[in-house]
Amino acid sequence: MKKFEELQHIWNLQTESDLRPAAHDIIKKAEAHTKKIKRNHLWTQVILSVTSIILVFYYIWVGAYKQTLFSFGLGIMITMLLFRVVLEWISQKKLANLRTDIALIEYSKQAHQFYQWRKKIHYIFTPIIYMTYTVGFAFLLPVFKESFSSGFYLYIVSSGFSFLLIFGILMVRIIKKEVQLLHLLKSIS
Repeated sequence: MKKFEELQHIWNLQTESDLRPAAHDIIKKAEAHTKKIKRNHLWTQVILSVTSIILVFYYIWVGAYKQTLFSFGLGIMITMLLFRVVLEWISQKKLANLRTDIALIEYSKQAHQFYQWRKKIHYIFTPIIYMTYTVGFAFLLPVFKESFSSGFYLYIVSSGFSFLLIFGILMVRIIKKEVQLLHLLKSIS
């Protein structure tokens, strides 16, 4: 008798796993993921824009345009941040074009294109931007070394590269989460 109950339990589990989600559940799931991705894009834009504004004010405040190397380094950092903001803005527009009220085949095609676009941003553009930004920071160091005491210079170097390392690790985690989310969004279709 016990074997029969075990078989019944296995049978019940089997039928539960074969259940397919209803269309409206899939649409709700896609909308929830899309909303989360939109929110991430917005926060990325806000953080990068605020950082860019701070760097522009710093550029003007210290008169960076008077020193070629310092101006070049700070200009690289600002340009890279603004470039990333533009990429996020483009992503936002592409994501807005993803509609859940269209045919599944068309939605699938659009989701796949958006997924490919975000992969390009994460695996090609972001590492280039990050490395170029780091190079821009390195261009500032000789000027900092001349301008500040050795203790403060050491603080700038250690805190700056520590921040870049921690930010890089955090960025990798965020990218992994988004890629998982995008993969899920793509798999829905």
